[in-house]
Amino acid sequence: MQEYLTIVQEWLIAEARWLIPGTGLVGATAIFVRFVVVPFQRASKVRLTPDSIAAIKPSDEAKLSVTEFIALRRDLKQDLEEELAEAADTEKALLNARIAALQAQIACPDEELAKARKRISDLEALLDRTSNEISAERVSEAKDRLKKGGYSAADGIFAEIEAQSELAVKAAARAAYGRGEVAEAEVRWSDAAAAYRRAAELDPSYHTLTKAHEFAHWSGDFTRARALGEDLVRVAGEEGNDANTAMAWNDFAMTMRAVGELDASEKAYRTALELDRGSIGEDHADYAVHLNNYARLKREQGALNESEALYREALRIGRAAKGEDHAQHANHLHNLGGILEAQGMDKEAEPYLREALEVDLRTIGARHPHYGLHLMNHAKVLGKLGRIDEARDGLQRAVDIFSAALPVDHPYRKGAYTALAALKEPA
Repeated sequence: MQEYLTIVQEWLIAEARWLIPGTGLVGATAIFVRFVVVPFQRASKVRLTPDSIAAIKPSDEAKLSVTEFIALRRDLKQDLEEELAEAADTEKALLNARIAALQAQIACPDEELAKARKRISDLEALLDRTSNEISAERVSEAKDRLKKGGYSAADGIFAEIEAQSELAVKAAARAAYGRGEVAEAEVRWSDAAAAYRRAAELDPSYHTLTKAHEFAHWSGDFTRARALGEDLVRVAGEEGNDANTAMAWNDFAMTMRAVGELDASEKAYRTALELDRGSIGEDHADYAVHLNNYARLKREQGALNESEALYREALRIGRAAKGEDHAQHANHLHNLGGILEAQGMDKEAEPYLREALEVDLRTIGARHPHYGLHLMNHAKVLGKLGRIDEARDGLQRAVDIFSAALPVDHPYRKGAYTALAALKEPA
């Protein structure tokens, strides 16, 4: 190229006078620059600001036109009007409201179109994040349809991922529930409470909520137990099983009693017993359990005679329904002994409390916190009867059981330490 330019330049100088008379060397040079050099020069760079670049850059945003948007709204409106013609009276108000909203969008489409474009852009971004679960071809097809206002392909992808996720959540809930059962078997109540709570959070069913509430209650976390109890009552009612609903109301009533809301507790217990009578009947072991718990409430309300009668009835029904080698029978014996003690009849109370411990050892074992509770209350009565050494031994064993199974601030632990410190030799 350089050689070519030199040859042309020499020719122009030699022939300058012939080409343009009177111009000479200067004229030849000017002609050379204008018509030979300039066309071969490299164009200078155009420097754009970032704003200018952004303004001319092709956009990946979905661009749904006003005409397309209005057409889609009209099609949907027509579908709803056809549905309205066949709808039941209870459904018509909602359908009319949806039709009115579509009519407003058709009349003034600009604002809604802007929202639709933003929504489509957001959905495209969500689809891009599904690449690990969905093929690139399906994602691309769904995005193409979105650009024209078609949502069904995207909805199908999201539904598929949602279903996969739900299966994973269910599996995690089952695993958490299993860990709760392991911790319960090993009498690690705090760990059991945490595992059952996790299971209920992942899958709030009647069974997971029952366990989560039970162990929150027995772990002394009454604030959480109250919330779980409310959820349990709601879920049980939605399932429509009266026996389960009665159990839920009973469990909730226990927590309300524990937090001192005795009126609410009584209402819940009465609801549970009424449901029991209409479902399982008054000879069922679960009815005996609920009657026993209601008797505890009457004791705290100061109705000691009524409480004793209810405890005796619960003991009779439970013994007839399940026999004597059962943990519920131990609870009934223990509670009857407790109400006798509350009425000053310590000698009459002690045999029931002792028999409850014997049943505990045959059923739940010597490490269970319920055994520790029964041991502590029996020891208190022994102390009042002057059997100090036996009382001290029982209280110390209760402390050991609670220390191994319950958190430091649990009321059972505090109660055992307080009773042990207060134990005195008879005067």
